[in-house]
Amino acid sequence: MPPKHFLTSNFRVAFEEYFNPEQQRNAVNTLQGHIAEVRDGSEEQRRELGVLKPQDKSPEQIEQRVAAYLNKCYWQLSQFYRYSNPCRISEAEPYLREVIRYAKVKGGKRDVTPELYLAVAIQRVPEREQEALALFVDAFGDLDTNGAPAFGPRSELWARAHWARLLRRVERVEEAQVQEQIIVDWVVGHPMVLPPQKLKALVSDDADGGPLNNVLEHPEVLAAFQAAKEKKDAARV
Repeated sequence: MPPKHFLTSNFRVAFEEYFNPEQQRNAVNTLQGHIAEVRDGSEEQRRELGVLKPQDKSPEQIEQRVAAYLNKCYWQLSQFYRYSNPCRISEAEPYLREVIRYAKVKGGKRDVTPELYLAVAIQRVPEREQEALALFVDAFGDLDTNGAPAFGPRSELWARAHWARLLRRVERVEEAQVQEQIIVDWVVGHPMVLPPQKLKALVSDDADGGPLNNVLEHPEVLAAFQAAKEKKDAARV
C-alpha cells in the first residue's frame, strides 16, 4: 500500500521536480499495484486499505466510494505518466478514458483537462489522429469560452503545442500556425513566468520537429525576454 500522501498534489509535484527516472518508475508501479488491489479486492480488503469509510454500508455506498477513490488514483497515475522522464503519456490512455467516463456520470462543471491529456496521449497513433483532433477542437473550444482555472498555463502550452504538431502532420499548416502564434503570444505577454529551458521543454519535441522546437529563437520571444531583462535590471538601480 502506498503512503497516505501518495495521491496528493504535493506528491505529484515532488514526482516531477525531485524524483529521478528510477524513482518515478517505482512510483508508477506502486500506484498501478494499488489500483489493482483496490479494484479487485474484497470489501474487507478495501476497508483494511482505508478506501471504505465506516459509514459505507450499502452496496450503493460502497460502489460510489470505490469509484471515487479509483478515479482519484487514475488521475494521479495519468499525471505520473505525463511528468515521467521520459514522458509516458501514451500509456495513460485507458486511465484517462476512465476519468472522463466518471466525470460524465457524476455531471457538474466540465473539466477539459483529462480530455486534453487524452488528445495528447493518442495523437501519435495514426488511426487515432482524427479522434485526437476532435478532442483538441472541442476541449480548447470549451477552455477558450469558459476557462479552466485548474488547468494552468503550463498544461495549456503543452497541450496546444501537441495540437500544433498534429495539425502539421496532417498537413493543416495554417491551422497549426494559429496555435503556434497563440503560444508565442502567451510567452511574449508573460516573459518572466517560465524559465526559458522549462518553456522549451514544454512546447518542443525533438522526435517530431516543427518551429516550436526553436521557440526561444523566435524574434518576438527574444524581444520580450530582452525587454523583461532590461526592466528587471532597471528596477535594481
